Amino acid sequence: MTRHPDEDEFCAGARAFLEATLPRKASKARSRGSGVERAREYQRRLADAGYAGITWPEEYGGRGLPGRFQKLFDNEAAAFRTPPKALEIGLGMCGPTILVHGSEHQKRALIPPLLRGDHVWCELFSEPGAGSDLASVQTRAVRDGDTWVLDGQKVWTSGAQHSDLAACLARTDPDRPKHEGATTFLVDMHAPGVSVRPLRQMTGDAHFNEVFLDEVHVPAGDVLGAVHDGWRVARTMLAFERKALAAMGSGGSGRGGINALVAEARSRGMLDRPEVRQRIAALRIRQLVLRYLGSYIDANRRTGRSTGGEASLLKLAMARLVQDSASLAVEIAGPAAVAWQEDDTNGGRWSAQLLNSPSASIGGGTNEIVRNVIAERVLGLPRDVEVDADVPFRDLKVGTQRVS
Repeated sequence: MTRHPDEDEFCAGARAFLEATLPRKASKARSRGSGVERAREYQRRLADAGYAGITWPEEYGGRGLPGRFQKLFDNEAAAFRTPPKALEIGLGMCGPTILVHGSEHQKRALIPPLLRGDHVWCELFSEPGAGSDLASVQTRAVRDGDTWVLDGQKVWTSGAQHSDLAACLARTDPDRPKHEGATTFLVDMHAPGVSVRPLRQMTGDAHFNEVFLDEVHVPAGDVLGAVHDGWRVARTMLAFERKALAAMGSGGSGRGGINALVAEARSRGMLDRPEVRQRIAALRIRQLVLRYLGSYIDANRRTGRSTGGEASLLKLAMARLVQDSASLAVEIAGPAAVAWQEDDTNGGRWSAQLLNSPSASIGGGTNEIVRNVIAERVLGLPRDVEVDADVPFRDLKVGTQRVS
């Protein structure tokens, strides 16, 4: 039986590591380097100190500890300025999916460098004709000896410009129904034929990208799960994605979090108003509910129970929380939310939060799709009628196939 460390000793060690690695939130020290560079360096230090993959299996570079130890570490880290979550797609979505569906070779080859921050991951899922209806992906994968050749276009790919590896859903048998003829591949983003083009958002940032795959060769051993069983793998990854997005959106200590909202209200003399305090308190309650729901999902996952429906509930609640928080922030800040001095480094935070907030209801599945998942898997309501469930994909009028 593995001996777990003493909790007080664990917390003391985590606190010492954080003090030596990160500035406290009250510090005025400026961060250097891009968000991705800082995230990778921090992840490397976490791994060196034994705090990367605290709950992940030991044989793949983790600590194999119960979930409470991750919570203990997170509680200690809450007092420090941690880097942006630029590695979250790998750590929160792709990595956990590889642990579920990957071969032993894939786990041993990919999980340790992921935990060290050596690899940045992205998801090549959505396409111009396959967003909410993800099973309609048209990117083709054709077997050629010991490799698969991929051709197609992906869109809305977060962080593709920084990524080393990707999980890609592609069509491997158009003669099967759309949910049965797709396969998930592990793709080298630096391979010949992969090109990335940024998509400029209304905030001025380019977080999302188009990715073009032009005769990209993928070794047969880089299929994740079974050939033609990619939809099941994708559903697993989407469940992890919704949980990860919910966790990222429910934090309260960032530039646009609950703590910042309280500070803004206090600075403008509005914290004395009962209606403002009431609305902030309601947001805080919802945030805590999300955290406890996340803990419930983690507990279910450790016992092997499916969490797709619960993760969708978490993601939907997060999307609504993000948008409601942004609306209240703009009300409190007033004109300062849309106009500020050039030397005010925090001046644009509320406008950025407001402009970013609609994406919370789209990424990881639109609110409408997520509600369908909740209706079916949580409430047990009948599924929508699927008239194309048994139709070969090549006969469907989806995406560019609508054009004869």
